[in-house]
Amino acid sequence: MKPNRSPFLFPFLMVASLFFIWGFCHSMLDVLNRHFQNTLHVSKTESGLIQTSVFLAYLLMAFPAALMIRRIGFQRGILVGLAVLAAGAFLFIPAGLVIKTFWGFLLALFVLSTGLACIETAANPYVTVLGPKDGAAGRLSVAQAFNSCAYIVAPTVGGLLLFGHKVDPDAPVDFHTLILPYAVLGCVVLLIFCAFAFIKLPGVEEGRAKTEEADDSITYKARLSRQPHFVWGVITQFLYIVAQIGINAFAINYILDNAIVKDASGVTSKAPLFGWYESFTRATTPDQTAAYVVTFAMVLYAIGRFSGASIARVIKPNLMLALYGIANCIVILLAIADIKMVSWMILPLCWFFMSIMFPFTFAMSLRNLGPQTKIAASFHVMAVGAAGSISAVMMGWLWDSFHSVGISFTLPLIGFIATTIYGLAYPRLLNQSAKAV
Repeated sequence: MKPNRSPFLFPFLMVASLFFIWGFCHSMLDVLNRHFQNTLHVSKTESGLIQTSVFLAYLLMAFPAALMIRRIGFQRGILVGLAVLAAGAFLFIPAGLVIKTFWGFLLALFVLSTGLACIETAANPYVTVLGPKDGAAGRLSVAQAFNSCAYIVAPTVGGLLLFGHKVDPDAPVDFHTLILPYAVLGCVVLLIFCAFAFIKLPGVEEGRAKTEEADDSITYKARLSRQPHFVWGVITQFLYIVAQIGINAFAINYILDNAIVKDASGVTSKAPLFGWYESFTRATTPDQTAAYVVTFAMVLYAIGRFSGASIARVIKPNLMLALYGIANCIVILLAIADIKMVSWMILPLCWFFMSIMFPFTFAMSLRNLGPQTKIAASFHVMAVGAAGSISAVMMGWLWDSFHSVGISFTLPLIGFIATTIYGLAYPRLLNQSAKAV
């Protein structure tokens, strides 16, 4: 008889709430890029440093966080991460009221992201082992769907607060509208900290829930570097995150450049659907309209993650990953073609197909790792950090240097080709890992 899974529902929902928090933090970055370009007049390359400051924290802190979590456990690791995250959110107050420089905000984002790195290093692997291995990819996809819901909320909040009024270039820069969402975020995180301090998450053995079936007990003994399904999973994750962060960082720029066109005589034309969407959302500026287009893309992102878990019951996760990778290669090729007033409408589909790529790659590469699961998870977080540190800056530099969306969007194309190959090769890689010694 199968054991009752109901005891895992409450801890799953509690941990899933954390995915919403870091989803909000990450999605706000994409709005911040355009906001700082407008208010502080930084270039696309410089605004890419926003992502660099965030993901550098992931790169530097993921492994120490994994060692800490291995020593103190998942729950205490989550509490440490929440405390640091709240501190980083509250640093936006002196950054906006006292320091008032681009570098002050980057410092606040670095501290905030140090907390996120701790939380992600604990929460992602915890969800994968909170039940049978065959359901790990779908379970993580559902948890990541909470993350996607935040990706819907954040661009809307950013559009309302940051792009909801026209900026007077001669007026002093006012950061009050930027401080508010992060001050509220800090308060919410403190409440969640209190909730986690007073509950007890069920104990989890290294690599599997205590109540798992016996047929889930397979563990590969070889060290991580000798397990191809893990090694290539981390490499794929790195290339995928390069794609995701790059697209997210400059989605608003791409939409505006593609949907609003100025001809040789200086006459500006706007895509009819963009104009209708501007009227429908009652946006007051093109930037705000573009932010709302990203909101729609995030709705597709959430739908993709909720549906992904169900589809994975019918189609094997690795095959599904490959199919979604092929679909996104097609979408990005159309974006590279830069068909004026058309390509911007196709770009949001990219988020639907990206929806499963992180959770599926993460869960697939951590399969059967047993006691090495926590350390293995930290390599994924470091891959996220390394990719995020360079992706936005590289895309911004390519765009600034060559004035070509086609050249800059070749980076995401490489990432989606990688996910396709990993999905197709996964059964063979897993078999090689089983034989490794």
